[in-house]
Amino acid sequence: MAKIPIHIITGFLGSGKTTFLKELLSKEKQDNIAIIVNELGQISLDHSILDADFIKEKTLFLNSGCMCCNKREDLIQKLRNLLDNYDKKSQILQRVIIETTGLANPAPIIFTFLSDAFLFHHFEISNIITCIDALNGLDHIENNEEAYNQIASSDCILMTKNDLNANTQILNEKINSIHQGINIIKKENFTFNTLLNTKRQEIFFNKTPNKNFHNKNIQSICISFKKAIDWSIFGIWLSMLLHQYGTQILRVKGLLDIGEDFLVNINGVGHIIHPPTHIKNTYDKENKLVFIAKNLDPLKIISSLESFLALSKEKIEFIIN
Repeated sequence: MAKIPIHIITGFLGSGKTTFLKELLSKEKQDNIAIIVNELGQISLDHSILDADFIKEKTLFLNSGCMCCNKREDLIQKLRNLLDNYDKKSQILQRVIIETTGLANPAPIIFTFLSDAFLFHHFEISNIITCIDALNGLDHIENNEEAYNQIASSDCILMTKNDLNANTQILNEKINSIHQGINIIKKENFTFNTLLNTKRQEIFFNKTPNKNFHNKNIQSICISFKKAIDWSIFGIWLSMLLHQYGTQILRVKGLLDIGEDFLVNINGVGHIIHPPTHIKNTYDKENKLVFIAKNLDPLKIISSLESFLALSKEKIEFIIN
């Protein structure tokens, strides 16, 4: 049975997540779409606006893990109950939309889906959409680490409140400096089909330095090289790298040539890596890796990879942005 897709809608406080969802769902009334709203406050205002299930922030803190590795036990129970209710009604749950709190880091949510056997068997994260306020978004990004994490984790940026600020060039450059090439869509152009068709495997690979980079603490690192790699050994290298620097790595994306007629697509938030997928090799056979890292010298990643590929005689091209 196909897994049920999960769409995560995140964004900083006041970025317009609930308003966006209300408008989107008013045009797409379906009984087989479930909405889960996560709020920090004791009174659920968003719950009153959306016809949705409501959960309070309740995280199971694991002794040995970082924040990314804390399970959302509330989310597990809510989704179990949701499936039970649909089964009792002999209905099929087609998809779930989760609206996070404005201060949420998506990593624990992803970890919960990947680490819980029940959720992993029944659900898969389809995409993460981050709402950015056109009027206040720049201030949110420059003053709040949560906003950085949300952009780094996302697969698409949804620009809200465009009627209050039509000139978003600086904001767009700022977003692009954090997550190069990410698709930025104005709310009025974002349809339900956009939500369905935004995929996690989209990878942008820039071969020119990004001159608009504003934050010295967060860097986007692009690496490419032409040589089929041993997938098992690469997995060990990546695991060791993330074990060593996982809290400093916000995002990992890559397309890898392992000598087959397909490419391996890897995608991770923090040191949590989604199960790799295979995609048809319609590109040239060039390995591409993108890291978004915080307070981490990119030379450490490059040096580590260079050691891994030390036996290769082929020229390796490194691009650092």
